[in-house]
Amino acid sequence: MPSSIWFIVSNEFAERFCFYGINSILVAYMVSHMKFPDGKALAWGALFKSAAYFFPVLGAVISDVFWGKFRTIFVFSILYATGCVCLALFGSSEFALVASLGLVALGTGGIKPCVSTNVGDQFSAKNAHLIERAFSLFYMAINAGSSISIFMCPWLLDHPNWGPKWAFGMPAIMMVLATIVFVAGKAKYVMVPPAGKAWLKEVFSPDGLKLIAKLGVLYVFVALFWSLWDQSNGGALVLQAKSPLMDKSIFGIFTFKPAQVQVVNGLFILLLAPVFSYGIYPAVNKFVKVTPLRKIGAGLVVIGISFIVVGWIEDEIMAGRTVSVWWQLLAYLILTASELLVSVTALEFSYKQAPLRIKSFIMALFLLSTTLGNLVVAAVNLVSVKPVKVEKIETGAQTWVTLEGAADFVPGQKIDFTDKAGIMTVSLDDKGQPEEKALEGTYLVAEVETSRVRIMTVERQDLSTKGGFSGLDSVSTYSLVGSAYYWFFIAIIWIAALVFAVYAKFYKEQDFVRTDEGAAAA
Repeated sequence: MPSSIWFIVSNEFAERFCFYGINSILVAYMVSHMKFPDGKALAWGALFKSAAYFFPVLGAVISDVFWGKFRTIFVFSILYATGCVCLALFGSSEFALVASLGLVALGTGGIKPCVSTNVGDQFSAKNAHLIERAFSLFYMAINAGSSISIFMCPWLLDHPNWGPKWAFGMPAIMMVLATIVFVAGKAKYVMVPPAGKAWLKEVFSPDGLKLIAKLGVLYVFVALFWSLWDQSNGGALVLQAKSPLMDKSIFGIFTFKPAQVQVVNGLFILLLAPVFSYGIYPAVNKFVKVTPLRKIGAGLVVIGISFIVVGWIEDEIMAGRTVSVWWQLLAYLILTASELLVSVTALEFSYKQAPLRIKSFIMALFLLSTTLGNLVVAAVNLVSVKPVKVEKIETGAQTWVTLEGAADFVPGQKIDFTDKAGIMTVSLDDKGQPEEKALEGTYLVAEVETSRVRIMTVERQDLSTKGGFSGLDSVSTYSLVGSAYYWFFIAIIWIAALVFAVYAKFYKEQDFVRTDEGAAAA
């Protein structure tokens, strides 16, 4: 095993710890600490992931045409680490949050198409038999780094002695270490020079453009898959788990933090991957030929089923009924099955469809499907915001809001406020002392009358307020209420599955593999 592999694997562990740690708590941080409305937090979280998966195209072009992998990874790692440090130190303002996340997205995206191909570059014909083992170590590092950070960072965020600075600070420390480890291995790396203009000619050749167009259609369907899947990764499912009506206890031994539940995705991948490879696929193949496109089509259907479970959970919570976290774990299990069917298959399929000299670029285009999927999530959350005209806010031990269309509201419905209403909330801080804050963020409807609604906290406690209503309010709710939000995405993905079945029927596969002479052959 080349000694350089250990530097690459260690770097990947720390970098994935960093990215997944930030992503796991970002939406929860914006809601709980910055008092963002749920829809705004979900939209911003989705836009961050969109950017993170857009910049791999930039990294691939710079690496393959101009700088080569080492310089590209080094420069983008510096930007990445800088963004992480700024996020930990200054991320409490909206401007600093956007600027810091922008650097993080640019950095992680820029290195993403380079690190995995850098693993393969370290091998020659003499030790090619060890490549599979090296990639196993590489992906173990990814799963270990992400799982540990998804478990640790939510705990740091909620801990009174640590809080946001350390919750984001730990990923920052890991990214600085990742950069140091990567540079320390410089003398050990095999460095493949950039391909230069020959690469550009192949990408923009008639065959190259035809392949990009053909795979581009496939990636639209994959993007819709990501529009559902990524809501389990630091998104809507985390906000759902924040409800006190979700019992997050496991056999009375351990209780999940809301943002920790998503850690089971990585564990389920390790559990289900061999089940699918050695059990389900061979069994199904006895009756119907298992092809990559059929796997993807099945995955589009399966992920919709996971959202049925999530939608049912949302209905139970809105109705005021307690639901066990085991139901959300079931949704994650089904969702992970869909990930193996779609994500893993589409990645392998893309690699085989691409000629050898443009495989890195095609991999970057595949990642763009995640960008598009998260843009869909951001758009839905922003467009579904529905302004509400408020006539009066009655303060006191309970808070009543007189508004237009009050009779159309339902208990458990979300209602968002900004700090422009002149109303202050009254509560006790961690030390039991009275604390006053501006009325802002997301609250829930507790009770509905003909012309007014009583609102409560997301913890389903009475909202105590004081002050006078200024009339300069900015109050809103959502057009997709409760499980309707999830059913909207179910409808999208199942319609896409039907269209995909037609697309797959006419798609002509052409695999490119490496011959003994190193040339590409179909």
